Formats: sequence, structure tokens, C-alpha cells
Amino acid sequence: MMNPFRRAAKTAGAGGLGFLGGILLEHGIEAVTGLDFVDGVLAVAGAVVGIGAVNRDVIETAARQIERRFGVPAHMITEEQWKEWKKEAPRFAANIEKALGIQA
Repeated sequence: MMNPFRRAAKTAGAGGLGFLGGILLEHGIEAVTGLDFVDGVLAVAGAVVGIGAVNRDVIETAARQIERRFGVPAHMITEEQWKEWKKEAPRFAANIEKALGIQA
């Protein structure tokens, strides 16, 4: 398991780079195509991808536990199942939400 301070620094760095990459991609697409995106959509998506990449081990472990618990892939659980899992593993769920940048 990675040192918590090192994980936090890597998470912040990856999120920042993803955010910057998303901004650059958004402006590039807007310049080339003339489409007008809602400001910040790709920047936020880039940040989430960056944060998820650094915390992939935590996310994969949670996905396996959710699949064992509910019998379906983690991305297919309902909101009620997520709330139930949060009650069973509150600290782990909070870490997942933090890793993915989910406001709960």
C-alpha cells in the first residue's frame, strides 16, 4: 500500500495534469471544429481520469468487493445498492468517492 502522503501528492498532481489536459483538449476541439463546449467539461473529465489512474488499485479492489457482494459488475449497481455498500464499508466508500471526485 502506498504511503498516504505520497498518494495524496500523486493524486493532486495527476488531477491537475488531467485538468490542464482537458482544458487544452477542449480549446483545441473548439478551435478546430467551431463547436462550443460548456466551459470546463473536458477539464473536469480529465481531472477525474487522472485521479482515477493514480488510485486505480483502490478502485479495482472496491469494484471486486461490490461485484462479490451484489453479484453484478460495479458499474451496474443501483444507487440504493451503493448506499447499502456505503453503510457496510463507510471508510472504503468515502475513499472511493474521494478518489473519483464524487460529491456525496
